[in-house]
Amino acid sequence: MDTVKIGKYIAGKRKALGMTQAQVAEKLGMSDKSVSKWERGICLPDVSVYMALCEILGISLNEFIAGEDIEPAEVVQKSEENLIQVTEDGEHRKHKLKKIIVLLAVFGSVMAGILIYLLTFKNQPRVNYIEPLAQDSTEMNIAGMLSDADGAFLYDYAVDKEIKGISFELAVYKKGVLESESSLGTISWSELEQISLRNGMIAVIPDFQNL
Repeated sequence: MDTVKIGKYIAGKRKALGMTQAQVAEKLGMSDKSVSKWERGICLPDVSVYMALCEILGISLNEFIAGEDIEPAEVVQKSEENLIQVTEDGEHRKHKLKKIIVLLAVFGSVMAGILIYLLTFKNQPRVNYIEPLAQDSTEMNIAGMLSDADGAFLYDYAVDKEIKGISFELAVYKKGVLESESSLGTISWSELEQISLRNGMIAVIPDFQNL
């Protein structure tokens, strides 16, 4: 997410309401220094205060993440764009973490043994898997707030070979017994040019009413 754009948006909405940074901070039970950092684009609020901050400023969560006012006709489109942005941000954080681990490797010989152990046994990359993100992860928290009643599902994946696409199937179980299976279609990589072929994150936004 664009921290600078969101920060300017927060500042603009606060000023339009005639509120000071201290007043916003007091309502959130935080310090005015935190609000100042948000408005300067240094960092974003913790996801746990998103809804409270939006209520104070009189904006929607979609508008907060987009950093701009959204017309009613654009709500659905912006919601989808914001969900995609959340998944991309998750990928950026993963890449930054990998860079930090590499930089730590240049530290002294005292840390070398620990780093070798962690990189070899703890953080060895896995392949050929797809699994849902933790329900308490930042990405899932934001996706849940952005989604309608049908929800949104985020998955992390990695493969060791290039693949041409992803097939989706619906399996219906009743009391633990498989009743039916049906294909929901296939998405080819040509339609997903922005996604890595080997690893990344997938956002699934179901529409159960139209299944």
